[in-house]
Amino acid sequence: MFDTSTMLASTVNFILLLIILTRLLYKPVRSFLDERTRSIEQQIKSANEQNEAAAKLHNQLEAELKQSKQKAKEYLDQAVRRGEEIQTEMVAEAKKEADLIYKRTKEELTLERAQLKESLKDEVADLAITISAKIIQDSLDQAKHQKLIDDALNTLEQQETGEWQ
Repeated sequence: MFDTSTMLASTVNFILLLIILTRLLYKPVRSFLDERTRSIEQQIKSANEQNEAAAKLHNQLEAELKQSKQKAKEYLDQAVRRGEEIQTEMVAEAKKEADLIYKRTKEELTLERAQLKESLKDEVADLAITISAKIIQDSLDQAKHQKLIDDALNTLEQQETGEWQ
């Protein structure tokens, strides 16, 4: 029933088959699987490194964006402050110019007033001379003559102090 030679041949055949299969199939398949495992591990490692680099780049870009927004806000604030300064300067300059125009106009009015007073004095003096000439022609007495001169001077003084100021 048990044949030792058959058993021994089967055992030798099995061992030979294992050796052949190990050499022909197991080692190449095993090296292929090892190589594939190394390749997958390397790809996973590379992907992790790329993810880390992308995260760092994302953080860096966010920081730069935040910094750019801050700089833009600072520039805008500076522009607003400069605009306010320019506005203040322009208002001050306009006020200065208005004051100068007012001063000049006031001086011109004062000068014109003085010229008008002088002209009025000349006219009153001419009028007094004309009146005096008529009075002399009419042979007035000294009292009437003095009264006319006093009236003319009073009129002149009233015009200087009252009406023309």
